[in-house]
Amino acid sequence: MSRIDLALVEAFVLVAKGGSLTKAESLSGVSKATLSRQLTRLEKLLGAQLLMRSPRRITLTEAGRAFFARCEGLLNEVTGRLEAASTEIHELTTGVSGSLSLLSDTQFSTSFVCHVVKLFLESHPNVRCQLDVANGFHAPQVGDVDCYVCSEPPDAPNLVAKLLGKLNYGLYASPQYLARHGTPQAPDELVRHQSIVMKAPSGLSQMLLVSGESGSFAFRPEPAFETNDHWVMKTFCIDGLGIALLPAFFVRPEVEQGVLVPVLPQWQPEPRRIYCAYQRQRYMGQKLRDFVDLMARCVVDIDSYNYYVGSSTTKRRKTGARP
Repeated sequence: MSRIDLALVEAFVLVAKGGSLTKAESLSGVSKATLSRQLTRLEKLLGAQLLMRSPRRITLTEAGRAFFARCEGLLNEVTGRLEAASTEIHELTTGVSGSLSLLSDTQFSTSFVCHVVKLFLESHPNVRCQLDVANGFHAPQVGDVDCYVCSEPPDAPNLVAKLLGKLNYGLYASPQYLARHGTPQAPDELVRHQSIVMKAPSGLSQMLLVSGESGSFAFRPEPAFETNDHWVMKTFCIDGLGIALLPAFFVRPEVEQGVLVPVLPQWQPEPRRIYCAYQRQRYMGQKLRDFVDLMARCVVDIDSYNYYVGSSTTKRRKTGARP
């Protein structure tokens, strides 16, 4: 048997309930000629006569009554499911419900993205959020998430990188390290100090420091300690293992507590950019647009979002606390 078009079933149910082609035409807006052709096509496909036609009224045959009993419930179920699907799509596209998957570089995860997620969920309570850290265990690929917060967006097809803002970086060390090794007074003295370095994909990278009064200074630090995680960098720095180049907002609480101090504050690299990267087609959903807009507003106050203060080595030994 050939597949039966649902439009044929709808035409049959309309005529069966209305009792005439004229009534079915007024209910559906479909012409009587079209309805008649659809009924003839349906009977041919089923191999049975469903309707008895007379000038005054159309009645059901025994086969028609049996078919009508099945089809009316079928159409009601289809209509209900379509309405439920329409409601779900509306909720997803308007940001009312659904899920939002996020990926973040380590320095932005707890110190920025978590704060934005908290604000977002307050206004979108029916949205479920998942936040993973890039390069972490079982971290998803960029193409598998709705949004990736990063300092260097990957070069991937159909990926849009929205610039959220720029971040200031600086050199930092613990008071204990500077007490043992001395405080550099000029950038050329950095080569004699231990460096805590973020791994670069192409090996050791050159650091360019700029001073408004003295120009620029470039050097390639020889790492005493190397890692791919900003939290590990900050921990090593607090532990007094060397000097690290870190985002200013990321170490603001430790600087305020005196756990870390700026080194050569008049010499800093150029501000680095922070991006939100997402697949172009995913941006059609309202909830992702709302989240990206919220991040763009919040990045202005990023310095105030980091509440996680690392403690000094001595205090940590006493309390067991970790930053």
